[in-house]
Amino acid sequence: MKNLIIYICCALSLQAFAQKSGPDKNADKLLSTISKRYKAFKTMKADFVYAIESKAEKFQEKQKGTLLVKGNKFKLDIAGQTIICDNATLWTYTKEVNEVQISNYNPKENAIRIDDIFTMYNKGFISRIVEEKKEGNREIAVVELTPTNKKKNYFKIKITIDKTNQTLIKSIVYDKNGTIHTYTITNQVPNLKLDDKTFTFNASKYPNIEVIDLRN
Repeated sequence: MKNLIIYICCALSLQAFAQKSGPDKNADKLLSTISKRYKAFKTMKADFVYAIESKAEKFQEKQKGTLLVKGNKFKLDIAGQTIICDNATLWTYTKEVNEVQISNYNPKENAIRIDDIFTMYNKGFISRIVEEKKEGNREIAVVELTPTNKKKNYFKIKITIDKTNQTLIKSIVYDKNGTIHTYTITNQVPNLKLDDKTFTFNASKYPNIEVIDLRN
């Protein structure tokens, strides 16, 4: 589950993309336009479908999730878990066992980083547009990102962009072990009114919950 959450936070990087994109200036311009648009939003809600496929292990699975973001605060619901962060405390609630783990949030040390959600594509990639097409009234572009750090456990990311509406549609992460992670955004709503209480966890609302406090 830890790796799943990391992938989701990286692949649903709704605001920032490869600013250092190499020789493809068209890709650089497109990504910069999308980045500026998302950065102007104060809050964001994104509903998505996460799919994982391993041909070697003959394994395939799909799950739905929702991500809420407000500044440096976020709430992620996926696969029976709810991850909440108010930029100081991190709550991980597992519905199946009715348990919440509480830990201090350090954006430089935690696996889940708000700047991963928004700056994953900010540097360290070579990007190029590999496909452009029309779907109805929409102009679609597929951008391929190759990490310059060859030690990454993935070797390629493909993001699909709706150029007409300037939105991210899909992100596909290709692992070196052959596993493919696909994130399809089914709905995204900017500038929702989100109360700060959305980004805290109230254990009193969960009868008989087990609370594991890992804070120092």
